[in-house]
Amino acid sequence: MRQRWVALLVVLLLLAACGSEAGITIDDPWGRTSPSAAANGAFYLTIGNDTDQADVLQSVSTDACGAVELHRTTIEDGVMRMEPVEGGIEIPAGGEAVLEPGGLHVMCLDKQIAFDEGATVELTLHFATAGDRTVEAEIRAE
Repeated sequence: MRQRWVALLVVLLLLAACGSEAGITIDDPWGRTSPSAAANGAFYLTIGNDTDQADVLQSVSTDACGAVELHRTTIEDGVMRMEPVEGGIEIPAGGEAVLEPGGLHVMCLDKQIAFDEGATVELTLHFATAGDRTVEAEIRAE
């Protein structure tokens, strides 16, 4: 009888682990169109964290850019500036980080391809805890 209870407990634990969808989610990754003559571009997305532990987006990589940096837009004395985010972007436990125009974003330096409307760019996001996640970002004229 005891073996049955142990077996049932093991099965329930396995089902709970397999059925869990908690983790990092990446919604609506997109990049802004920019003319071929422009050296840089930007990407935006929303990162959700359904876990009970904060995570950090440490970096992003793509073959579409010579270099990629995590940036934030600030306004100083009425002048808009972009500056690198040191230490990555935190995704709070049970929360989200929104990367959007005028705020946090992924900065593409030295574009290697044209950012034409409708094109897609593969981005690999590198998280401290969740590891790497690869997404396709659509280029839009927003």
